[in-house]
Amino acid sequence: MGDSPPTPVSHSDQLWNRAALLIHQALFRIAWIFKTESVIMPAFLDTISESGLIRGALPLLNRAGQSLAPLLLAQQLARTPLKKLWLSRTTFLMGAPFLFLSACIWLSDAQLPPAFACVFLTAYVVFFCMHGINEMTASTVLGKLIATTQRGRLQAAASAIGTTAAVSLALLLLSRWLQPPGQAPFQQIFCFVGSVMMLAGISSRLLREHPDLTPSSLPQPASTAFRRTWLLLREDPVLRRLCLVAVLFIFSQTIFPHYQSIGLARSGRSRTVLMHWVVAQHIGAACFSAAAGFLADRTGVRSALRLLLPCAACAPLLAAALARYAPPHWYWITFFWIGLVPVTLRMQVNYAIEITARQRHPEYISTLNLCMALPFLASPFIGGLVDWVGHEIPFLAVAVIVATGAVLTWTMSEPRTQQPPLNTEH
Repeated sequence: MGDSPPTPVSHSDQLWNRAALLIHQALFRIAWIFKTESVIMPAFLDTISESGLIRGALPLLNRAGQSLAPLLLAQQLARTPLKKLWLSRTTFLMGAPFLFLSACIWLSDAQLPPAFACVFLTAYVVFFCMHGINEMTASTVLGKLIATTQRGRLQAAASAIGTTAAVSLALLLLSRWLQPPGQAPFQQIFCFVGSVMMLAGISSRLLREHPDLTPSSLPQPASTAFRRTWLLLREDPVLRRLCLVAVLFIFSQTIFPHYQSIGLARSGRSRTVLMHWVVAQHIGAACFSAAAGFLADRTGVRSALRLLLPCAACAPLLAAALARYAPPHWYWITFFWIGLVPVTLRMQVNYAIEITARQRHPEYISTLNLCMALPFLASPFIGGLVDWVGHEIPFLAVAVIVATGAVLTWTMSEPRTQQPPLNTEH
């Protein structure tokens, strides 16, 4: 099997690595809950500019950073003997933009001008470039150090432990930090995110990893990376089908910044509800992760995707229905439900690393990420459309697109039942 490490891994090393990854992921989730993409980040941007068009740029910049940076560095990661070093460095560097933003708010006495939106968006892109490389590296480390049938339960355990700690801290800290109006609360929030993210980067040094024996090579131009991606898609029909499903699914993220805007408008603009939504989303992620992880380990990742994508298609419809018919205090159900989105993204990556040899994991992951960037070109347009016609028509259109992806999961192959296996060595 292509997922087997080249050097035998002892039982004690396997247990140690599972524990180390649990620690790293728990710290990562604690940091992440304080910068939740669907709640905290657009809420901060709205303190600078309330334009739906600018808010709609967040998903585009998010996915552009996550897609292009990994594509350009996939080959370099594949040739790096110790992948954990990349995991440590990228996680550590993900904390820097948040410490920078915290310092800016402090120096400006919480009165950032509208022009600061450009600075914020630049820091946002830098963060997601690091995050894209970090996600590719984390999946590569997972493919190298953790057996195929143990990945789902490890991710479910990390989600459960990390979510419990993160929710506890959010209830303790966010409830106090979100009280003052304006930009002041975000100084503390961003400082906390940056500090814990750097701590998570340091923790990944605990991993026990045998170095890969890889040949050195000269850096390749960007055009080579794009050409390699095109060849992969042309030659591998299984990857091509996965990317098509992922492209349709990822439309669900183009409306992420608008969920909190709709909810705040119904709750009288009280930002204390942000804490409830953040907590609901991460509890939802833990619940969906447990169910999907169990399915993935028992019957394959394809089964998990067949569960998750129909649920994702229902999320925009649920949000629109709650906004129209339910009392404002029930809107938290929307955020619980969209907790499945990051779980689905992880399962798609797990599928990608099952269909190829371990040495090619960075290439396949970066190809998947690049394909998922395409729908985000429409996110500023969707933001403008929400300003113009309201949220219901764009949300309905996104639900139909994601539902199409859900139907296509029934045409995907199951890597674990292929003869010969799809992820044999190339």
